[in-house]
Amino acid sequence: MTITIETDLKERLDKLDQKIDRQFAQVDRQFEKIDQKIDRMQEGITKLQIGQAKIEGEIKALDNKGSVIQPIITGTTVAFVGGGLLALYKYLP
Repeated sequence: MTITIETDLKERLDKLDQKIDRQFAQVDRQFEKIDQKIDRMQEGITKLQIGQAKIEGEIKALDNKGSVIQPIITGTTVAFVGGGLLALYKYLP
């Protein structure tokens, strides 16, 4: 006994082609999601770099102000201590 099954090869290939197209469409959607996530990460990194540059600029500005204020504080301290010693000098025997 022999069973013969006939089918249209073109019809089978079309179905297979449609199935492959659906799979590629899913893969494309996944890549789009990944690209969006990478874009958000890059934006975050850029914001961090900008923030870091601002902080570094502020630190340099504070360093510069500190180098200007330091001699003033030192001079004021020396003058105050010297004035105190002069005031105490007249009470020494």
